[in-house]
Amino acid sequence: MSAPAKGHRTMIELKHFFRAQIVFVAVALLLCVLALPAFGQNSTAPNNPAATAPDNSDTPGAVDKAGTNAEKCAQPGVVCPQSPDAAAPQAEVEPERLSAQDPIAARTTTDTLAEIKKRGTLRVGVALIVPWAMHDKDGNLIGFEIDVAKKMARDLGVTVEFSPDEFHYLIPDLQADRFDLIISGMSITTNRAMQVNFSAPYNFVDLTFVANKQLAGNLKSLADFNQPNVTIGVLDTSTAVDIASNAFPNAQLRTYSESADIFTDLLDGKLYGAVADSPRPELIAKLYPDNVILPAATALATFPAAFAVRRGDTDFIDYLNAWIEARTVNKWLERRRTYWFKTTDWEKKL
Repeated sequence: MSAPAKGHRTMIELKHFFRAQIVFVAVALLLCVLALPAFGQNSTAPNNPAATAPDNSDTPGAVDKAGTNAEKCAQPGVVCPQSPDAAAPQAEVEPERLSAQDPIAARTTTDTLAEIKKRGTLRVGVALIVPWAMHDKDGNLIGFEIDVAKKMARDLGVTVEFSPDEFHYLIPDLQADRFDLIISGMSITTNRAMQVNFSAPYNFVDLTFVANKQLAGNLKSLADFNQPNVTIGVLDTSTAVDIASNAFPNAQLRTYSESADIFTDLLDGKLYGAVADSPRPELIAKLYPDNVILPAATALATFPAAFAVRRGDTDFIDYLNAWIEARTVNKWLERRRTYWFKTTDWEKKL
């Protein structure tokens, strides 16, 4: 074969080869296009939720609908996740009643007294219980404990900042450094003494039993209320729980996180009676003589109330004890106790 003929044949073979390659690539692309939708439907979702989550950044209220993480974490008892991939914040957990089996709280290493002076503010945890702490008609906090805290702040040369709290959260929130001390008529108990340090007593409080007049019926004495069908309301984690348990071992106890709710249920006939700090029961009996009665003329018990600070804060305790002594000697505490517990002159402020 001549050279020109060989070259012509080679060119023809190359053209056929390139045409076959083009057809092969076209068929492959067509198959890929047809296969991709089915493949995508059966594929697993990506591991990164941020890659598929809808972008709500431009949607009004998308973040604030359930509150920001900072707002949720600020609530007492709420535990927030530490990992960015963690679940939403856990629901609020009620603190358990203290017992002798609880571990002893760690000692603080903070000089609270020095921190208060440096900060210029005394942070006080208080539970809203009439007449210890309550809001007046203008929304301002008033009460025996409020007077005590304000006077202490003035004597320290600082301002005061109140943190109203449910009673059963006071110790956990103190330990979490949400305030410097508890001024809330807290009684001294051995279980609490393993969690906080107590000052000397600055007040003594009576626990009194008050009953719903209609439900009481023929029940006259305290012993008459010691029956399984009788329900008695008490403030959760307070000394009233132990006192009521001892005084009425056969009755049913119902605990409340707010003192006001106890007396609302008592007046509504949902409770046979309630055990609470005087003078609240006496005030209720005076205001609603057709609804409630005082079956006993004497208190169930009397307990000492003290300031509570973080465990190991001995210098602060020394100052508080000195303050109590000074305000006892000059009769300031006695005058405040008389005004809030022996008179009802403060009622016009409500």
